[in-house]
Amino acid sequence: MQEITIFNKSNSVNEIREYYQNEKKPFIVRNVMKSKINLDFLIDKFKEEEVISLNPNSDKEILSVGSLIKKVKNGKKYRLRANTKLGNKISKYIDTSFIENIKNQKKNLFDYLLSFGATSRQKTLFMSTKDCTFTKHAHIISGLIFHLDGKKTWYVSNKRESFFSIKYKSLLNPNPLYVTDKKPEKEISFNLYSGDLLYMPAYWFHYTISHNTNISYSYFFTESIQYYLTKTFTMFMYQAITNPIFSLVKAIRKEPEEHIYDREDILRRCNKIKKISDRDEALRFFKDNDYS
Repeated sequence: MQEITIFNKSNSVNEIREYYQNEKKPFIVRNVMKSKINLDFLIDKFKEEEVISLNPNSDKEILSVGSLIKKVKNGKKYRLRANTKLGNKISKYIDTSFIENIKNQKKNLFDYLLSFGATSRQKTLFMSTKDCTFTKHAHIISGLIFHLDGKKTWYVSNKRESFFSIKYKSLLNPNPLYVTDKKPEKEISFNLYSGDLLYMPAYWFHYTISHNTNISYSYFFTESIQYYLTKTFTMFMYQAITNPIFSLVKAIRKEPEEHIYDREDILRRCNKIKKISDRDEALRFFKDNDYS
């Protein structure tokens, strides 16, 4: 089975930067940082902060961090999805210098336009609990994911998916996400542990499964215009044509977690599908994927 490229402390920054800039494929750097962030840390620093969580029914529920973690410690299936409120506040406790050492520099006006607004460079916090999963999805932004606590199992496509193989191209509009079927025989699986870093390129399909409570911090950003035009042209142009207004609005919103869909949002979209067999298939698909 094909494996993901893994770097560690014995690899030079130049070696990792060269792979990042030339290959544009997912890779891991093991033990790139020491993390002190766990559930108790979140309670200590952010106990009274209110956040948008997803509850065991996959519905949105606004809770204080203290109340949320109390439920998690009691074994309840709660989670945080792309929370920028905590992500921006927690970033000062995370050594992200490695990011600037390997990232591309902007080269032209189009690169600056793509990076305009909060969404293109958002700092987000994820927290998942036992049995949480995602649909297999891909989005317009790339991510450098620092795994902070616990263990999470990732599944990524072993190569770039064809645009024409994508199951749902616009069902989740105006949220610009592509969603497709899981295909274990064409995927690479691996675990992330505290201190690991994962690079996930824009429009590369992936999903996760959690076997215990875990926390991660994601730095999301747009790639260069050259990347989108040479690596993911059809996916990029399809969203640029079908979803341009919302993409601009989303780029200037301060709290992208407000755009996270819950069970009711997804059911509402599925129920708009006119053909009954297609509607039933979509409803089963998202139910099987935790409405995430």
